[in-house]
Parts: sequence; structure tokens; C-alpha cells
Amino acid sequence: MTQPTDPSPGPADRPRRRRPGALALILAVTLGMGGFTVLVGLFLIDWPDGDGGLDRWTLIQLDPNAPFLPTLANADVGVGPNRLSFTVQDQRGRIRPDLTVRVALYDLAADPEQPVLAQFAQFISFAAESPLPVQHQHAAGASLSDNARYVGAGIYVVPAYFPRGGTWGIEFAIAPAGESFDEDEAEIVLFRLAVREARAAPVAGDAALATPSRTLLDEPDLARLTSDPRPEPGLYQLSIDDALANGRPLLLVFATPAFCHSRTCAPTLDVVKAVWRDHATDLDAIHVEVFENPHEPSALVESAAFLAWDLPSEPWVFLIDAAGVIVAAYEGSVTDRELRGDVEKLVGR
Repeated sequence: MTQPTDPSPGPADRPRRRRPGALALILAVTLGMGGFTVLVGLFLIDWPDGDGGLDRWTLIQLDPNAPFLPTLANADVGVGPNRLSFTVQDQRGRIRPDLTVRVALYDLAADPEQPVLAQFAQFISFAAESPLPVQHQHAAGASLSDNARYVGAGIYVVPAYFPRGGTWGIEFAIAPAGESFDEDEAEIVLFRLAVREARAAPVAGDAALATPSRTLLDEPDLARLTSDPRPEPGLYQLSIDDALANGRPLLLVFATPAFCHSRTCAPTLDVVKAVWRDHATDLDAIHVEVFENPHEPSALVESAAFLAWDLPSEPWVFLIDAAGVIVAAYEGSVTDRELRGDVEKLVGR
């Protein structure tokens, strides 16, 4: 059995079936403007051995006592390479960083029993000082949101490759960390995931959209320009279209720290600020606040630049080369190690 110390992709060994009993199956819904995909609706499946048993992906009945609830941060999953990120919540509502999670992908149309890939996720910590979201309401009339359930110490990350679109299955095998992983003792959670033939958001290889975005020249009051409680003024000097015309690499982040549905905007923006400060001579950086009026939390309006990029969620981080081509795109979160490595590769140091 592959141990969780090596999170790199391994052979898609067929997981052994658990003893007959309760198995959780969860559905995905997308909550609010932020598009944070939540795995909700836990169900029991009696999974007897033998060929006459029920399809383990079949929804049977609600299970209010399932020990773990994975929450997927991706709203834009498509054919090709993806970076899946998720949290795991226990019965007491706590985000758990201390778990071993093996993720197996199933092409349900081809073979719902044999995984295409099985590998262990990595848990990556966020900054401890990330602020909590502020209660807010969208001008379009969406319900009040404080997103209190999505705060945590970090997020689990695992690479995933989908060769074709359609309905896929994700099997989460969850066990306490620090022990040898035993899939027969792990809690199994199943999730159906719709994989798009083409993603909504721009991807690596696409030309960056030369859209205008607000700067300190348009709004000198940072409190009206960003919801970041600790803003970096250098991220509001250039508009996206002007930056792309400069012929310099660009680090671009769409995030709303105070109103973030995924609760990962603040730590993601903190990573962008830290990386850019170390490479400010090598590339430009821009933060686009998701909302045009962050100082009016009772009637938020999405910014024109955010709408123009057609992003289904937040936060998003794009690394763009001097020719205006996207070389890396991160949805939901990005770590210092990941972003710093891509930036240094792009600028040559």
C-alpha cells in the first residue's frame, strides 16, 4: 500500500471494498456569487458484496451522522489538468487539517468500479491572521451572507487530470494522520462531479483579456477600492489593459478578502503580496476587488473587470508572461511555494 508521505500521482490501484455497511454519497451545489462548490447531502448505501449488490454511487437515504464532510473549492473543473482543493469538516463543524485523504477519480461512464487515478492530497496551511468575512448582501437581492462555515487553517490540494467531460466520481478515503493508511478503516465519501468540456475561466495558454480595471487614479481612497484590511498600494497602480501593454510579466489576482465565499481570498491575496514584494523589479501585480463598491456591504455590485473575465468563483490568480499569455491559473487558493516557484520560473530566477 502506498503511504501518504508521497503525494505524487501513483498507479490507479483499485481500492478494496469496505466491509458492508454505511457509505456516504454527496452531491454538489454551488452557493451564491462566489461559486464555492459544497458537497452536501450525505446518504447511506447498503453495499453488500457480490455482483448483485447496489451500485455504490446510487443515492439511497440521508445520513446526518457522517463523520466527515469534504468541501470542494473548485467551481470550474474541465477536461485536462486541474488542481482540486478542498477542506474536510467533522461532525462538530471543525475544519480538520490533521487527516490523511486519498482521492480516487472514476470515469463513471466507462467504469464506475475501477479508478483512473488514486493519490494522496497535501494539506497546505494559510496565514493565521487572515480576517473573517464581513456580513454582506448583493445588490441583485441575494440573501445575507457571513460565510462562517468556511474558515480554517488551510486547504487540501491534489492534482487531477480528466481526459474527457461528463459525470465523474471522486472517492475520498479519510483517516487520521500519523498512522499507516488502512483503506479498510478509512471513512469513504463519494462525490459526483460534472467535468466541463471547456472551462468558463481563462486557462494557461490563453491570451489575457486586456480589460480596464480601477486604480488609485480612479479612486484614491483605498477603502473604496479594495476590501483588503491591509492593502498593498502597489497593487492598485496599474489597470489590467495598461499592464499588458507594458511588455512586462503580470501577476493578477481577483479576490474580495472581506466578502469571500470560499474564505480563501485573504490568505491568497497575502501570498500574492508577499511574492510580488520579492519580485517587484521583475513583474507588475494587480489586485482586482470582486466588488465595485466594497465600502457598501449592504448592496454589493460586481466589478466590471471581474465580469469581463467571466470568472465563476473567487479567488483567482493568473500569472501572465510579457507577451500577454497566461502561463498559470489558480482557482480557490494558491500557496507561497506554488506561486513563488512559478514566478521564479517565469522571470528566470
